[in-house]
Amino acid sequence: MLAAGRGDGEAFAALYDRWSGPLLRFFWHLCYDRDGAEDLMQETFLRIWRAAPRYEVRARFSTYLFQVGKNLWLNERAKVLRRPLRISLDAPRDCGPEGEGTSLAERLPGPGAGPADEASRCEQGRRLRAAVDGLSEKLREVFVLAGFEEMPYQQVGEVLGIPEGTVKSRMWAAVRRLRAKLEEPS
Repeated sequence: MLAAGRGDGEAFAALYDRWSGPLLRFFWHLCYDRDGAEDLMQETFLRIWRAAPRYEVRARFSTYLFQVGKNLWLNERAKVLRRPLRISLDAPRDCGPEGEGTSLAERLPGPGAGPADEASRCEQGRRLRAAVDGLSEKLREVFVLAGFEEMPYQQVGEVLGIPEGTVKSRMWAAVRRLRAKLEEPS
């Protein structure tokens, strides 16, 4: 990042190559919208590039990156909550942050998978997304960073600006609530 701050485009490209995937997954698990997650990821990197000349090493780069991303998410989420919801019926539905399951060929069962297996897998994914969406914002942020992004609790605390003990208690509460929700009959 220090090299990028001096105008080294290759250094910034290396940062992008290393961190765009994890950041995209982070946003996807927050909004379950591939296009929205990509937009947020691109805007985060744009902000990082613009701030590169003023960057000071205070923590890991990943902590800084996810803090910028989290703040962008909170700002964009506040804007969305003030607007009426509009969903395009023509928009493709994604099954993952990399867009898995979007083509017809991927949705057709393979030689070992039958329609019942595919339906069961999609239903489990929907139930998990609904359960994660049902968490409070504080629990969901911790669960996405620690559970999906596999960040250590200490780093999650740095990203969210909370003590490590609070991260642990929120993660415990999130897992407990998710377990209870997923054990309910569907």
